Amino acid sequence: MRANFVMSGVYEGIRRNATMTIALILSTAIALAFAGAAILANTEISRFKHDYEGSLNVSVYLCTKVSRTPCTGQTTPAETQALQSKLAKDPRVSSVNYVSEAEQYQRATQIQGPEVAKLTNVGDLPASFTVKLKDVAKDYDQFAVTYAADVGVSAVKNPIGTIRTLLKFIDSARLFSIAIAIVVLVASILLISNTIQVAAAQRRNETSIMRLVGASRWMTELPFMLETVIATAIGGLVGFGLVALGKYYVLSSIFSRQVQNGVIPNLGINDVLVASGSALIVGIALSALTAFATLRLYVRL
Repeated sequence: MRANFVMSGVYEGIRRNATMTIALILSTAIALAFAGAAILANTEISRFKHDYEGSLNVSVYLCTKVSRTPCTGQTTPAETQALQSKLAKDPRVSSVNYVSEAEQYQRATQIQGPEVAKLTNVGDLPASFTVKLKDVAKDYDQFAVTYAADVGVSAVKNPIGTIRTLLKFIDSARLFSIAIAIVVLVASILLISNTIQVAAAQRRNETSIMRLVGASRWMTELPFMLETVIATAIGGLVGFGLVALGKYYVLSSIFSRQVQNGVIPNLGINDVLVASGSALIVGIALSALTAFATLRLYVRL
């Protein structure tokens, strides 16, 4: 009976303040969506670093017929053999593998798709040595200077620059999401406080009668807190949909090819659920605390 009474009070409060409740749901949905997006971006950064940190190889590209300076012509078999021997003896090198022009062409068509196959031929992409250094961070700069000047070498490259650029982009999106989430969350807290104060003023006579007949202060405050928690929970569910939509748009649309080729780690529905669920738990706890503080500090029931 008491539970029915409380829930009827919750329903009545939501009905009376429908517009403010809808505004609270929308602002909470936006705040929790950005919070979930920040958590999801952080997960992506962690997986990205785990997949690539310490495992990035260096590519030593050989000269082709169309290569420009410092090349003076296509790398000869003798120059290729000499370079391979030098790399194998280098104490900084952990392993070295030769990638022919045919293999380069095959890799490019697999990664970029059939469009590249129509525009390129075997020999357009240079042969290379894929070199794994014992300590990329420490040895790469000196290694690049040493081998870039060798005869038959077109360029020495490490994909760490591209990886760092992509990480900066993801991290910027994470920081942007955090900033927006904080701003909207503050607005939601103020809206919760105002909504409770308006609702309490509307139902002052009801709560006064309840106190006169022996209802505890908790009993009169509980419906207001439940209204806030329910609105936040609904907003969290909407936020989950927004996070899932954003993840689909970014990873399954903008970066779809990179995800398919394994360049960018993919995020599954479980990752979206964890991120959105974590944001929802924090949102519900914060809304409940805000409601409790408002009822204790600004409203006398």
